[in-house]
Amino acid sequence: MHQGPHLDGAPAHGPRRKRWLILGGILLAVAVIVLAVVRIGADDDSGAPPDQPDGTTAALETGEADSPEPSARATTTEPPPTTTTTEPPPTTTSTEPPTTTSTTEAPPAASSEAPPTTTTTEPPPTTTTSEAPPPTTTTTEPPPPTTTTTVPPPPPPVALLTAAGIPVTVLEVLETGFLVRTPCGNTAEIPDGERIEAVQVLLDPGHGGPIETGAVGPNGLVERDLNLTLSEAVLAELAERGVTAATTRTGDYMVQLGVRVEFADALAPEALVSIHHNGPTWDLRETPGTEVYVQSESPTEMRPESGRLGGLLYEEITGALGAFEDVQWSALPDAGVKRVLLPDGTDTYALVRRPESPSVLVEYGYLTNAPEAELFATEEYISVAAAATADALEAFLESDRPGSGFIEQPRIFNPGGFDIPCEDPLLEPPPAEQPAEQPEGIDSEQPGSDDEPGDGPGEHEPDSDSGAEPGE
Repeated sequence: MHQGPHLDGAPAHGPRRKRWLILGGILLAVAVIVLAVVRIGADDDSGAPPDQPDGTTAALETGEADSPEPSARATTTEPPPTTTTTEPPPTTTSTEPPTTTSTTEAPPAASSEAPPTTTTTEPPPTTTTSEAPPPTTTTTEPPPPTTTTTVPPPPPPVALLTAAGIPVTVLEVLETGFLVRTPCGNTAEIPDGERIEAVQVLLDPGHGGPIETGAVGPNGLVERDLNLTLSEAVLAELAERGVTAATTRTGDYMVQLGVRVEFADALAPEALVSIHHNGPTWDLRETPGTEVYVQSESPTEMRPESGRLGGLLYEEITGALGAFEDVQWSALPDAGVKRVLLPDGTDTYALVRRPESPSVLVEYGYLTNAPEAELFATEEYISVAAAATADALEAFLESDRPGSGFIEQPRIFNPGGFDIPCEDPLLEPPPAEQPAEQPEGIDSEQPGSDDEPGDGPGEHEPDSDSGAEPGE
């Protein structure tokens, strides 16, 4: 075997290898020195503080690091990177900004090359404060308690106007209607009627019917008709002024005195006025001979409210009638507001003495006196006398006026009385019927009809319930 070359070559490789190792060591040392110089210069340029051993902080702040020589990286064993997390203290301000956390990975400890710096900036947490809307308060008011108002039935009527227009007093309410008092003082049943409520004023047209006519004027004017006409005009005047009123008679029929008083007490008005026109004729003068009879409180004194009502009526009526010119008036010497008494000291006339309400009887003038009768037959007189009567009643209801014309000395008068037949009017209208044919040759006007003037029974109503009148 040829082994010579191997033995001879061994010594030649040993010295060469050493040289390479020495050269490599020298180069490595130079590289280390150069790297050290470069780093020292970099530290001086960056103004790093003395307590920083190397340029790590500068590399962190700028995000850049010096790159070592490739040869150095080739011979350096890099340990696993050390991650250093630097959490700056949270900055507290009045607006409380979120804390920013920077995570910086430090370069390898033994490496000349600084690893890339990683800065992780966590976005500030978004705090959304959603204030809950105020709770919606729905106030549901409970429904008001159901109030069942039981309207009591109206009280039974005290008076009715029948279907035929007759005012009557209700005595009893029946299942089939009403039991009422008739004008002649009888009782009757009616199915229904118009209620007459309580009123402020009640008017009483004196007389009525074919016999109870009252005074009759030279011109044929009958007192029962004149009284009714004036009463209707006064009712209209009061209605226009808002004063409630009713009447005891609505037609040409007789109404007994006791029935009139019962009707008045049922309605209980604040004032009752009985309307009349006087007779016979007395001495003539230039001023009206109006007389007003008032209630007595005692044999020596008049009832105050009746006296005030009488004084106002006298004042208003005489003032209004006195304005008519060229009229000769009939009058008695004691004409005025006075009491007329029976011998026992009680009031003579039933419509004055018996009603509970303040009441008077007015004799506007003397129908038996021709000049006055002519005046009383005119519409002008009815209008003037009605307005004056309404003025007096309104003043009585709404003021304290005392009135005037008072006569202190009472008149003593006893008219006496006698019975007069009374026939009730129809309370219900009759069924429609064909009128009976009048036989030829028979005059419809009978002797003694109401339209004929004649000697009446007198001007004053007596105290008897029959309604009869005495003559004077």
